[in-house]
Amino acid sequence: MTKRITTIFTGLARQFFRSPGSVFWTVAFPVILILIFGAIFDSGGFSSYDLYLQDLDGSDSSRDFIQKLRDTEVLNIHTVPADEDIDSFITSRSIENMLIIPAGFEKDLQSHTAGINLSLRQDGTSGTSMAVFTTINAVVQGYNLKLAGGENYILVTQHDIISEDLSYIDFFLPGIIGLMIMMIAVQSTVGYQTRFRNHGIFRKLATTPLTNAEWLIGMMLWMLVMVGISVATVMITGILVFNVTMSLDVTSLMIIIISTGLFTAIGIIISQFVKDEEVAGTAAGAVTFPMMFLAGSFFPLESMPGYLQSFAKVLPLTYVNNGLRDAMIYGNTVGALDNMLIIIVIALVVIITAVAISGWKKE
Repeated sequence: MTKRITTIFTGLARQFFRSPGSVFWTVAFPVILILIFGAIFDSGGFSSYDLYLQDLDGSDSSRDFIQKLRDTEVLNIHTVPADEDIDSFITSRSIENMLIIPAGFEKDLQSHTAGINLSLRQDGTSGTSMAVFTTINAVVQGYNLKLAGGENYILVTQHDIISEDLSYIDFFLPGIIGLMIMMIAVQSTVGYQTRFRNHGIFRKLATTPLTNAEWLIGMMLWMLVMVGISVATVMITGILVFNVTMSLDVTSLMIIIISTGLFTAIGIIISQFVKDEEVAGTAAGAVTFPMMFLAGSFFPLESMPGYLQSFAKVLPLTYVNNGLRDAMIYGNTVGALDNMLIIIVIALVVIITAVAISGWKKE
């Protein structure tokens, strides 16, 4: 009996180590998971957040207050000119945190006028809003303590940055749509490619006038159908279950179509270097997994350390997520078009590369 059990055990062990996919998901996957989340949520115990600030007073006191905010090293202060229309500025740049110092700030401080209101406009869908508010409020309380033993001379009043009542789920769902576009297009394309290669389909296609460019277009169209089903499912669920306030306009549709082509081409490229079906899933996962967590699908990029934010800027999914949020949630057409332009450039490079390196004779 011992011999039979040993035979079963050694047979399963051989099968495990012969399968790169099993080794990856058992060993590499948890290590990568720990490293990514450890870097995001630990980062040496320090994170910094962007705060846009409009100083309507322009006095020594307001400048001193701004410097105190900078001294926290938690806030990256971006000043906005006093004559800038704040609503247009917020909309055109999809601002998440905007602090406005009112005119008369110094005069009221010197006269010890109670109730000096600093208007903090925030995006409620952002995971950074509470950290920003807490930091500003700590500086304000330091001022109040210095002025009059802690009496609330200066107050921080929070307002929604946009008129709609949004929640984290509104931020989350466009990221899920972007994530599903990537996962469906890359994973399915790699799977189809390796399966067709191993079943001799490509050898048969080599005898036809079909070109690899036509094959890529056909794959993109089918991936678009699958993506369309997934997007419809996500939106219907979000609207019916969570009452999200998202809309699907021409810009968001274009982003979905272009990004589907982009990720399909990435799948084609991956499949050129992977011949085995078992390895194919692992290779696709190795490419999509970092983007899943580092491209802002689940939480804002600002919650990550600086080096991860820099890395996120080279990931195509980052611009897909940002573009979809601008178009579907914030109504920021300019921001959505800017992101779409970046996606188009990346897609053209990747598609041209996919067409150039693939071909029936190479199969």
